[in-house]
Amino acid sequence: MWGKKKKPKLDENGKPIQKSLADKDKIFNNTYGDQDITENKVNFTVSATYTDNMDPDDKMHYDILIKKIDKLIKGSEYEHLNEATPEGIIKKLNKVQINKVYSYIIEHLGEGYTRVDLFSVISDYFDVFPNKFYNSLSNKFKDELIKELDDKYNILEKRKIRKLF
Repeated sequence: MWGKKKKPKLDENGKPIQKSLADKDKIFNNTYGDQDITENKVNFTVSATYTDNMDPDDKMHYDILIKKIDKLIKGSEYEHLNEATPEGIIKKLNKVQINKVYSYIIEHLGEGYTRVDLFSVISDYFDVFPNKFYNSLSNKFKDELIKELDDKYNILEKRKIRKLF
């Protein structure tokens, strides 16, 4: 292996074959254009696993809000509620914790965002199903959410509901 010389290839007469410069040159011996052209159409659409159905503006709004909530939670007493165990399991919030976290975030970010947006992003942030998150909220917070939705979509009048609580 080390120190051994390769034996040169020999022609029919036993003389070593001399490779010309053209045989060694990548430009002259380029087979790039010799490939078969396939008639398959190339599809440049992004796979569904990498896309979402969210409007780009809504996605940007969502990303900004999730970063603000993350920054707010990481510096608070609620930071431990979203940390994973060494096994990679994140504990689910109970009703009291959901109300405390929701109240804390509403108190600090409530001015610039709607309650519905905050509700949606908080439930995503803590990985709690929205139904469970809503059912765990106090009546005061539920009332605020429903009134905000009613102001925007007039849902109570459509369902002929006069009083919630």
